[in-house]
Amino acid sequence: MKLWPRLKYLTRGAVIIASLPAVGVAAQLTQTDNESETVLISPIIAEEVLPTPPQEFELRVGTDYRERDAKANGALPYAEANFGLVDRLGGSLNIEAAYHRQNETAYGFGDVSLSLKYLAVPYTQTVPAIVFGLQTQFPSEDQHLGLGTGAYELNPFIGLLKAFDTVIVQGNVGWLKQVTHAHESACSYDLSAAVPVYQRKFYLLIETSGQAGRRNQATIAPGVKYLFPKKFSAGIATPIGLTNDTEAWGIFTQFEFQF
Repeated sequence: MKLWPRLKYLTRGAVIIASLPAVGVAAQLTQTDNESETVLISPIIAEEVLPTPPQEFELRVGTDYRERDAKANGALPYAEANFGLVDRLGGSLNIEAAYHRQNETAYGFGDVSLSLKYLAVPYTQTVPAIVFGLQTQFPSEDQHLGLGTGAYELNPFIGLLKAFDTVIVQGNVGWLKQVTHAHESACSYDLSAAVPVYQRKFYLLIETSGQAGRRNQATIAPGVKYLFPKKFSAGIATPIGLTNDTEAWGIFTQFEFQF
């Protein structure tokens, strides 16, 4: 086994992660100019750290298309529902219409994921928010067509969120384990940054996510997001692959509705 390619990919990931705090990592909480109102800017690709508050509901729909050479994968479209259960505890459900192209094209029902998040330590100006979570993934019946992993997976993770002036640093680190199929495991992570550039309505984002273990995958994704009235936002990001095991490029869209 060649060690240098693995060290090279891990070094790239370390450089990206080390640089993110300089611009702020992930979803952003800000205060408006005229009132003390917390505004949460959710990432476009990365996992949002904080659970949804009780009696609130968020629906995100969009598309995810990624390609390398003649091979392409995607979710056209996907839908993610985020909901509050009780104080500090929230859940989310993600379903997708999966797309896969390699020699032939397949389109059908993709993997389904369900997650729970618990806010163990609430955020203050001096103490970061700490969240413990568990994500489960259920395989698609069409995995033989390339529409999913073909395995049940568990992904326990920990998330941190800390504010630096108007920028919030947020990210997740977890351990992904297949409990069926090939029983592969990997360390997973995702981070993102949202920076307001116009009246705290228009944001520039930078996100990164990846895995180390069963495959060395890493992406970095610049993006933009705009907040419309009536709790609606829209964003687009362009993930760029940093390793040979990652799709070279892609386009990710997100439309978020809050209720």
